[in-house]
Amino acid sequence: MVRKQNFPLQRTREQAYVYAMSAAALSWSIARACAAGALAACSCAAPPRAPPRPPRQAVPPEPQARFKWGGCGDNFQWAERFAKQFLDTHEIDVRDGRIEDEIIDFETTTEKPTTTAEPTTAPPVVILVDDQPAPANTSMAPRRKGKRGKKRLPRSPRRGRPTRKRFRSRYDYEDDEKEYQYRNIEYRMAADDPRFDPQVDLHTRLHHLRTLIASANLVNNRFGRRVVSQGMRTKCTCHGVSGSCSVRTCWRALTALSRAGAALAREAGRAAALPPRAPRPRPLRRARSRLRYVTPSPDYCEPDPAAGSLGTHGRKCNASLGQGAGGCARLCCGRGRRALRAARLERCRCRYHWCCRVDCQLCRVTTEEHYCN
Repeated sequence: MVRKQNFPLQRTREQAYVYAMSAAALSWSIARACAAGALAACSCAAPPRAPPRPPRQAVPPEPQARFKWGGCGDNFQWAERFAKQFLDTHEIDVRDGRIEDEIIDFETTTEKPTTTAEPTTAPPVVILVDDQPAPANTSMAPRRKGKRGKKRLPRSPRRGRPTRKRFRSRYDYEDDEKEYQYRNIEYRMAADDPRFDPQVDLHTRLHHLRTLIASANLVNNRFGRRVVSQGMRTKCTCHGVSGSCSVRTCWRALTALSRAGAALAREAGRAAALPPRAPRPRPLRRARSRLRYVTPSPDYCEPDPAAGSLGTHGRKCNASLGQGAGGCARLCCGRGRRALRAARLERCRCRYHWCCRVDCQLCRVTTEEHYCN
């Protein structure tokens, strides 16, 4: 499961819901797979120590003796540990500063760079990347032997000063379709060249926000797993002569994943901003956990190409739903709607004649569709 980050400097409430839902779906699927025997690393959940609770209508004085744990329960404990290790390890390292998060080098144009360029008044901007060949006007110093991890950097083509970059050996991610590269290199361009200010500003913003983003991801992942764990229910089956149900065998099972998704969707509307981390005394009472976001959500009512939102102008809506999902009162953002009536011919009053013919009449049906202004 891979979650690509098209906007690395943003963590909206919608992205908080996606992270929480991903963690919930991962833990739920693994817990069910363990109970079904689909995974060799885990099996059924261990029965709880406490005896199962009998139903309220139980009359015998010792109802605990008639109920016992059995069956194959969903192994949520093992699934939670696996999901936490799979999703939270990288976020914890980024939050604690042990590693540096990947930096995305956005391309200004979709065209591939060419080696030849027409002479212009201003010199072209040169971005030195680890896998690009050095320009013709730079000289590559010989590499020292015997020192592992040390690389000689090319000289700056402007004043002969070395470009300040720090290489960090970690992972390399390549994506040819997007025309950008994930590189674990910290770009620090020469301070005497003001043309690299946008790159420096991008890195500075990411440097200040990455710890806060990682903390929000950890909170949302934990919240998603917690919602799934709250859906554990006790299921029982009866055993006895003639359906007397003298003995009940019970086990713990998870509810449907759609319930967890609906609960997370409700919590997304109540998500709160994650405050910056500051040294302060720990409160005596833990605050109510909820989904956390870093940046506010854009206005989805109006077109916003930067955020990838097309707006709701001209969207088809359902006037009978009101404030519900897809309703005109909610989707049109208070701009009103227009109704279009259309008439079409449909087959109706069909009758079957033996044998073997179906005769139908043509009826004119008028429909009304609503579109947002």
